[in-house]
Amino acid sequence: MISLNVPKQIFIEISDDWILIKGPLGSKKKKKSINLQLIFDKNSSKLWILNETESKKHFHLKILNNLILGVWKGFCVKLNIIGVGYKVFLDKNQLTFKLGFSNNLIYKIPDDITIKLTSQKLITILILGNDYQKINQVAANLRALKPADPYKGKGIKYFNEIVKRKEGKKTNV
Repeated sequence: MISLNVPKQIFIEISDDWILIKGPLGSKKKKKSINLQLIFDKNSSKLWILNETESKKHFHLKILNNLILGVWKGFCVKLNIIGVGYKVFLDKNQLTFKLGFSNNLIYKIPDDITIKLTSQKLITILILGNDYQKINQVAANLRALKPADPYKGKGIKYFNEIVKRKEGKKTNV
């Protein structure tokens, strides 16, 4: 038996096929595995996982923990845009990128994702929401528009990503 501590603000409802988790940032409904047995104790605020092998328990534990954290605190991914003349504009539900191509690139923002732009020395895109998988997918899609170049370092990269720089072509003189 493995347990998961649940914050007091979180409400959990378990049915035969679904688990519903409600919190300050919304609610998430997840289809439950057939063999998975869950027990939620409201008094001690613990969610117990029963009748699974040890590896599957930890797998389900991580998924449930992400659902609870998503509706309680939310998730955030930061992207940096590095390059002279590279710009991003945020319109109601779309991002417009100027990344050195002949045309502007337009990315439509999904409904349950919030995006904020900050610019001090370099442009930072904050992707916020309560679904861990969807936030990381949006970040990967945005990064794929112009990945960081290993020669000049220009492009879109994750906030904590280190781009290993390569040496350019040498001339014989």
